[in-house]
Amino acid sequence: MKNYPKVNFLVSLFLFYGGASLLWPGWGNAAGSKSTAWHLRSSAAFTENLVETLWTTESPPESRYNTFGVRRLALKNRAAYKGVLVHLPGSSSNGNFYTTSENYDFRIYLANRGYDVYTVEYRTSFIPKEETDYSCMATYKTSATLADLRKIIEFVKQKTGMRKIFLSGHSTGTRYVYLYACARSSEDLAGIIPLDGSPWEMNGRPSSESTMDINSGYTALASGDTEANRKLLSGWGVEPDTGYYNVRIINWAPEMGKAMKYYFSPLPYGPQYGPFAGFPTVSDYIADQLQHIWGNAQLTNIKNGYARVEVMMNMMSKVGVPWPLVDYLEDAYLGNWKGNPPEAKLKFLKNIEKVKTPILAFASEMWTTAVGYEYRWKREGYEMIKSTDRQYILLTGFGHMDILAGEKAKDEVFVPLYNWLQAHN
Repeated sequence: MKNYPKVNFLVSLFLFYGGASLLWPGWGNAAGSKSTAWHLRSSAAFTENLVETLWTTESPPESRYNTFGVRRLALKNRAAYKGVLVHLPGSSSNGNFYTTSENYDFRIYLANRGYDVYTVEYRTSFIPKEETDYSCMATYKTSATLADLRKIIEFVKQKTGMRKIFLSGHSTGTRYVYLYACARSSEDLAGIIPLDGSPWEMNGRPSSESTMDINSGYTALASGDTEANRKLLSGWGVEPDTGYYNVRIINWAPEMGKAMKYYFSPLPYGPQYGPFAGFPTVSDYIADQLQHIWGNAQLTNIKNGYARVEVMMNMMSKVGVPWPLVDYLEDAYLGNWKGNPPEAKLKFLKNIEKVKTPILAFASEMWTTAVGYEYRWKREGYEMIKSTDRQYILLTGFGHMDILAGEKAKDEVFVPLYNWLQAHN
């Protein structure tokens, strides 16, 4: 995915993904739930019928913040599981819920129908909001995240008694769905659901393909924030943010921070405050930003009725976290080498053609497809997997975020997803 400068942390939020076990640190016995101490952090009513529960644990690599967790949404009273799904949010996103309506979150839709839905809380979810030193994220490499995911999935399997679970991911979360499937599909996965993503989203551009040297990137991270290091990373399409170790994702206009502040402020401000920056209201201005920030309708096709400002703003205010630059660096490297890099430790896609797990892929028409990148960024991963049980749904008019929280998401994403899960249980 393209990287863009961001204006403030709140609006950076919402986006954004195997080799053999020896490629993942701690992938042996240490990765199992028996050696992992999980802690119940909270459990409370979410709606009249649903309960939300959070567990956390800690694991190497050691850093200032090495906590990760998993958040469950389930019916208060159910005789048995209809099924179990683990979801991986995109980059700069945590697992928080931004609505209680099943119309705008497939996790709620599935939980209301008897599924236990677990959402991964990456290590980034537990970095305090007030933190400005993000050097800890230099350790949040792809291998570390995959090792965390194995611990989480082992915990979920133990908790539910299920031998296999369904695994979904949005955007960058999709990358980790594919990578995890390469290593553990036969042991852990009943099916995978990529939501608008691929095994790699960055392509290491503008560098020529099959030229990136990952060790130069690691050295740039280790030696700290310098003009030369920023230039090197930017040459691969990886833009450090002000904290250097976190990545830039969205380039909002200068007025967007003020617009969000006014939107959430009490009267005389609020959503209908205006005029603002040449628009009748602050909501109109925000809608225009959301519509055009990556090019027309790529983030969300909000002006054509595919999303609502209220829902998107609720999401933006609740799910934003920093995201490790090293994750985008390794993603760019993987894409630059078309999934087959020279370093053995980064051959995460080694077994992708052997994956036989059922796959249901959703792709928005407007994000990347409209500018000619559907194959490279979304369909390529789907086609690399050779499962005979496969379905690819291209969503006409959808932007990237409309898949998660759009006006048409329930009918065109949530219902087909539920029906597919039912058919594969």
